[in-house]
Amino acid sequence: MSRERTRVLVVEFTRPDPAAVALGRVLRDEGMEVVHAGRLDTAEQILRTAEQEDPDVVAVLGERPPPDLEQALDPVRVVPVAGKSPEEAVELFPGGRSHTAGTPPDRVR
Repeated sequence: MSRERTRVLVVEFTRPDPAAVALGRVLRDEGMEVVHAGRLDTAEQILRTAEQEDPDVVAVLGERPPPDLEQALDPVRVVPVAGKSPEEAVELFPGGRSHTAGTPPDRVR
């Protein structure tokens, strides 16, 4: 089954990250389908949630995910986005490009 839009699971790993909501909005504005799972404390929880939600990509904020998570989720891509702004992070996703990054505000144009 092929999807029209990329489905992204946004996870806050081990600690809450307020950037998760902003990232979800930017991804949605880019035309992606976003599922915000909230805070998950273990790689096992991320794996089970990904099995239920069937994403194309898992965006992990907060702590860096364990290296074996990507192997366990194969072919689902795991994208660690800690420390990046939502506009920078969106460029890490397939088909993502931030329409606001580097664009001057309307008043400047």
